[in-house]
Amino acid sequence: MAEFDDNEELTRFRHWWSANGTSVLIGGLIGIVVIVGWQGWRWHASNQATEAANIYQQVEHGVATNQVNDTVVGVVSQLQDDYAGTPYAGDASLRLAGYYVGQEQYDKALEQIQWVVDNASNEGLQHVARVRAARLLWTQDRPDDALELLAVDHPASFNALYAEVAGDIHAAQGDRQAAFKSYQVALESLPPNMPADSLQTKRDDNAPADADVAPAADSESANAS
Repeated sequence: MAEFDDNEELTRFRHWWSANGTSVLIGGLIGIVVIVGWQGWRWHASNQATEAANIYQQVEHGVATNQVNDTVVGVVSQLQDDYAGTPYAGDASLRLAGYYVGQEQYDKALEQIQWVVDNASNEGLQHVARVRAARLLWTQDRPDDALELLAVDHPASFNALYAEVAGDIHAAQGDRQAAFKSYQVALESLPPNMPADSLQTKRDDNAPADADVAPAADSESANAS
């Protein structure tokens, strides 16, 4: 086996470093930047969530005590503007919307709900807001707008929620066939162990005379299977 003295080893290292040293340094620097950037982003996200949670408490208290004033409304706007990436912004908007509905200020309620549809960081919350917006439009005698809002692509996990609201609107319009189909989709999409009695009743009330209506499985049957 060949032996190398210190000078030869040093010469070989110098040649290797001349060819590769720059890329090694750059790669190391990039790695450091990535690690520092990731740690900084995690700290920023955690800090944002903590600040948003503290601010959100003002909205929660104001709505719970029925004391929604300009300060509370301003806090919701602050969450939307500065903390949109946290779940507190969407939840605060929906809470304020619920308050406005109770005050029959439907335009203001819809504005808050629409913000969640367009901006919430959580996709699930966006779909919940869309369904609430559809119900609100329906109560404002805008059923076509409500149905159009529901006619969008959405995850299968939300089929039951979307379909039931569509069925309610069709039923109110007197379109029993469309209502029956929507309720049927809702029943077939209902998650296991979820109560189905109310939904099944609405479906059966709109069933055509020749419809082959099968009862929905109850929670005990679902567990047994």
